[in-house]
Amino acid sequence: MAWLSIGSRAVKTAYLVVGKPYIRRLSRNLSSANIMKNVKMLLSALTLMALLILPVVASPILGEEEPKFFLKPPQEGVNSLWEVAKKTLSGPVSLVVEGKDPRFHRTKEAESQEASRGERTQAAAAALVPYRSATARFSRNVLITRDFSRTPFQTEPHIAVNPKNAEHLIVGVIDYSFPSIASYVSIDGGATWEGPFQSKYLDADLGVGGDPIVGFDRDGNAYYAYISIGDEEFSISGVAYSDLVSSISVAKSADGGRTWSRPISSSRSTIVVRESAGTRDGPSGEIAIGFLDKPWMTVGPDRTDISRDALYVTYTEFVTRFQIVRIFQGSFFYFANPVLETTIKVVKSSDGGVTWSKPVAVSPTVKRFYGGSQAQGSNPSFSTRVVQGSQPKVAPDGTVYVTWLDSTDDDSFKGSAEIMTAKSEDGGRTFARPVRAAFIDKEPDFSSRTSFFRSWSSAFPQIATGPNGEVYITYVARSPSDPVDDGDVFLVSSTDKGLTWTRPRRLNDDTGSRFQFFPAVAVNEKGVVHVMWGDMRDDPQETSYNIYYTRSNDSGKTWLENSRVTDFPSNPNYGFPGGAFIGDYYAITASKDEVYLVWSDSRLGEFGSFNQKIAFARLSPMPSPSIFLSPPRGPAGKDVVIQGFNFQADQEIFIQVAGEIVSTARTNDKGRFTASVFTPISGQGAHNILVIDASGNVASGSFFTEYGFDTLRDSFKKTTDDILNKIAPIEAGLKRLNITGVLPGIPGQPQVPQPGLGVTAEELSRTIRSAVGDQMTQTKADQQELKNRLQAVSADVAGIAALTQTLTALVAVAVLVSIAGLLMIMRRTKSTT
Repeated sequence: MAWLSIGSRAVKTAYLVVGKPYIRRLSRNLSSANIMKNVKMLLSALTLMALLILPVVASPILGEEEPKFFLKPPQEGVNSLWEVAKKTLSGPVSLVVEGKDPRFHRTKEAESQEASRGERTQAAAAALVPYRSATARFSRNVLITRDFSRTPFQTEPHIAVNPKNAEHLIVGVIDYSFPSIASYVSIDGGATWEGPFQSKYLDADLGVGGDPIVGFDRDGNAYYAYISIGDEEFSISGVAYSDLVSSISVAKSADGGRTWSRPISSSRSTIVVRESAGTRDGPSGEIAIGFLDKPWMTVGPDRTDISRDALYVTYTEFVTRFQIVRIFQGSFFYFANPVLETTIKVVKSSDGGVTWSKPVAVSPTVKRFYGGSQAQGSNPSFSTRVVQGSQPKVAPDGTVYVTWLDSTDDDSFKGSAEIMTAKSEDGGRTFARPVRAAFIDKEPDFSSRTSFFRSWSSAFPQIATGPNGEVYITYVARSPSDPVDDGDVFLVSSTDKGLTWTRPRRLNDDTGSRFQFFPAVAVNEKGVVHVMWGDMRDDPQETSYNIYYTRSNDSGKTWLENSRVTDFPSNPNYGFPGGAFIGDYYAITASKDEVYLVWSDSRLGEFGSFNQKIAFARLSPMPSPSIFLSPPRGPAGKDVVIQGFNFQADQEIFIQVAGEIVSTARTNDKGRFTASVFTPISGQGAHNILVIDASGNVASGSFFTEYGFDTLRDSFKKTTDDILNKIAPIEAGLKRLNITGVLPGIPGQPQVPQPGLGVTAEELSRTIRSAVGDQMTQTKADQQELKNRLQAVSADVAGIAALTQTLTALVAVAVLVSIAGLLMIMRRTKSTT
C-alpha cells in the first residue's frame, strides 16, 4: 500500500502546483460568457495534473523505482528532492530527510511513539536492575550522557585525548534533547564527566545534522566539527521554493571543551538553477541541489611547517541534478531524470579554524542515475555508483591520507566495493591518484538481516597512522564464503606510504556467523594498534550486541584474543525508537599507556521506556562503587545515614535492607548521594545493606544491630535462670529442716496466738516455686507485650532494655527480701526450739 501514499502525495503536490491556480482562474471567469474557454481551462488543468500524478502512481505497480521528480512548495516541507539520495546520506541526515529526526519534527505522533513503552514504577524497575557481568581486561562501564528531555537518545560518539594530559578527554555526541551538538569533558581519565556543553549551529540555520568529530592540537586546544543544516530559497519561473543545504561547521575551545567559540563554516553547499529562455515545451533547464555530508576531521603536523598543527576536514559532496521540463507552451514545469553526483573533498585550516582553503577534490566525481535519467546525452554510460564515508589522517611527517568507500557500478548495498586511499605530501594542496587499499567482494547491506538499524556505514573505512608512518585501515565486509554472515571486521595496512597494502586480515575470532559492525582503530605512540567493534556473537537471537576489542603489538602481524569490553549487552530495539538508529560509528583513542572507548548503549531501555546512552570504558580499573554507613552499628530501629560514591551519575539508586527495598535516591553529576534509612526492628547481629543504581552498579555494606528482639529474649531468660539458681539452695535447705512448730509473735506488737507454722518444707518449696513461676509467667507476658509494642510503634530498644534491667533488679530485691524473711523465720524457729 506504499504506492497509495506516494500517489496521494503526488495528487496533493499536483493540486498545489497546478490545480489550485487553475481553479482560482476558473472561479474568476465564471461570470464570463465564454463558457468554452472555461471548459478548456478545466480540461487543461485536469490533464496536467494527470501527467504529474500517473508516473508516480504507476511506477510502483510496474515495479520501477519510485521517481522523485516533483517538488513540494515551501509550505509542504523542504526535503522532497533529497528523498532521492536518502539511503546514501549519513544516518542523522537521512533521518532529517525522512522526517524521523525528533529535533526537526516535534509532532504529537512522535511524542506518542516515544511514550509507547510504559514507564515502570521505581520499585519494579529496581527488582529488574540489569546486574553487570564484569570483563577480565576492561574497567566497568560508565554511562557518560545525561537526559534533559523526553527524547533520551544520544548517538554517534567520538572521543579525543589531550596530548598534553592523557587523563583529559572530550566526547562529542548527537543529543536529541538539544538542537545543537553536545560534548562531555573528563579530567580524570573518564571516571567522572562534566557536561553536556553545547556547540551551537550556524546563525540562521535550522539545526545540527550530526556526525560530531572532536580533536586536540599539540597546544591542548580542542576542536569540534559537525554538520549544520540550513535551507536556501530559489525560484523557478517566478515560483519560490526552498530545500536543504548544509555546512561543515568547526568550533574551537580554549578551556578543554567546556565552552565553544562561534562556529565557522569550513565549506557550504549551494543550490543552482539554470533556466532556458523562451516558452517552448520540453527540457528547458536544470536545478542542482548540493549537500555536504559525512564530515571527518583530523589534526596533525602541517607539512608546510612541521612545527605547527593544521586542521583537515573531509566530506562527501552530494549534488542532485534534475531536468526542468516545461509543458503547455512553457506555462508549467516538472522535474525529471534525477542524477546523483558524489565527490570526496577536503578543506584545510592553518590558523586554528579561523579561515579555510577552497575545497580540493580527492576522489573522482561519480554518478548514480535514477529512472530514465541514464538516457540523457548521445552516448550515456549507465552508473549506480557512489563514494561515501571518507576519513583523513595525518602522519607524523605531515603526510595527509584520505580513505573512503567506493560502491563501484553494481550499486550500493550489494555487489562488490572498494576501499580507496589518496595522499597529499604538500599540505593538502594536491592529492595523488587514488590507490585501492582493499577489495570488498560482498558489500554490507543498508542494515543487517537481524536488526533494523542502519549499518551500511560499517563498510566506511576507519584510518590510523603509526609513529613510523605506518597506515592502518579497518572496515566491515560480508564473508564471501559464508552467505549467512552479514559482516566481519577486516584490517589492511601499509608501510610504504600507501603505495601497497597487505591482504585483508579478519580480526573477529568468533567461530559462528554473527554480525560485527562499526569498527574503529587507534595507534598509540608506542606503535600498538587498538581496534574495537560492535559484536552480536553472544546473542543466539543476533539482536543484542557487546563491544569487543583486540590489539597488536607487532604492527598487525599477530593479534590478541578478542576481549569483551561491555559488562551488559545492548538491544537496539530498546534504544532509539524502532531500533532505527544507533549512529554511524563508534570511536577509540589511545595514549601511551591507556585505551579509551565509546559506543551507543541501550541498557537503560531494557526495563523502562526507550533510552540510548553513550557508554565509556578504559583498560585500567575504574573506582568501584562504595557506601559508607553512619553509624555502622547500634540498636535496632535506628536511623542510619548512607553515603554513596562512584555510582552512575544522575541516576536513580535503590536501597535494600535485609533483601527489601526500603528507600530510593538520586546521584549527583559526580555519582554521589546521601540518604537516610530506618533500620528495621530485628535481631542482634550484622544486616546487609545493598545499594543498586539504575545501570546495574552495586555496592554493599553491613549494619551491626547491637540490641534487638533476640537480645530481649536472652536477657529475660538469663534473669529467670538466675532466680531459679538462687532458689534452688533454699529449697534444698528447707527440705533438710522439715520445718514445723509455732511462729512466735513479732516483738513490739501485741501477741497473737499462732496455731503454728503449719507447712512442711515441701509445701513451702511449692509455694515459693509457684510465686516464682507466676513471676516468670508475668515476665514472659511482659516480654510479649514489649515485643508487640516495639513492632507497633518502633520504640527505642535501648530504653526498653533499661526498663527490663530495672524490673530485673526489683525482682531480685523481692527475692532477697523473701530470703531474708525466711532466714528470720529459721532463726526464730531455732531459738524457739
